[in-house]
Amino acid sequence: MAFSNPFSRDIEGTSRNIPAYRAFTIISWLLFFVVAIVYSISPPHDGHWATGTIFGISKAHITPFTLSHAFVAIYWVFLFCSQISFVAQLFRRDEAAVTAAASVGSHFILFNLLQFGWIMLWTRSLFFWSDWSCYTFATLPHQGILVHVPAAAMPLTWSFFLVFWNGSVMVGCHSLPCHVIANIAIWGIAVFAGFFLLVFKDYHVGFATTFLTAGLGVGQFFAKIIALQWIFAFTIMAIVFLFSLAVAIPGIYGRETGVEARGGDRERAPLLHESN
Repeated sequence: MAFSNPFSRDIEGTSRNIPAYRAFTIISWLLFFVVAIVYSISPPHDGHWATGTIFGISKAHITPFTLSHAFVAIYWVFLFCSQISFVAQLFRRDEAAVTAAASVGSHFILFNLLQFGWIMLWTRSLFFWSDWSCYTFATLPHQGILVHVPAAAMPLTWSFFLVFWNGSVMVGCHSLPCHVIANIAIWGIAVFAGFFLLVFKDYHVGFATTFLTAGLGVGQFFAKIIALQWIFAFTIMAIVFLFSLAVAIPGIYGRETGVEARGGDRERAPLLHESN
């Protein structure tokens, strides 16, 4: 069977494209997962670049945006597990579930391929080129938690933090002026989370941001105790967490707010139409 282009515009996730999504989601997930495991344990041994493991490179280049490696590892474990649930959606007998997953399958595939590229470049100290693999931002319609979290919320949040982390390593942020700029730039995390909480009521992005900001605070605390960066990180973490909790609790903003409510309206629409 000839597979059609899975990156073509396919909002409805037609049956013609679903076999391609099934194949490429598995391939992209395996590429990301395998290199993440391998290069977390041992560095690459090819080329003439300064190589190291994923976290080894991070230890060699401590910056104001270096996250706690434990938090990154936990985030990745949860991301990989949630992505398995996403792939499983494509093999369900429920046509609506398959359609929902297929409609955002191209974003899932693109994110995993770019993360594969980022790890390959990062572990070889090619920071300028690896920085280009960080930009995988996408705002997607909510298709249920099993689709939205692994295909949109967690990849989007991770990509945002990765831009700061990789970018600070790329420019070699070690001077006092750069640290001052970092003390200001860190508040962009609050703006990022606030935007998705206010505009989309997407508390999944909010909680993911809370977790990674906590990781940033822990990482900065152990990197340099006498500094403002970890204090700002924990302050932002608390603000984003409380705001995310407020959005997540039913009744505070009403039942019809949030991306899930909008997604639910679309799912209920055919039933309402039939009842008329």
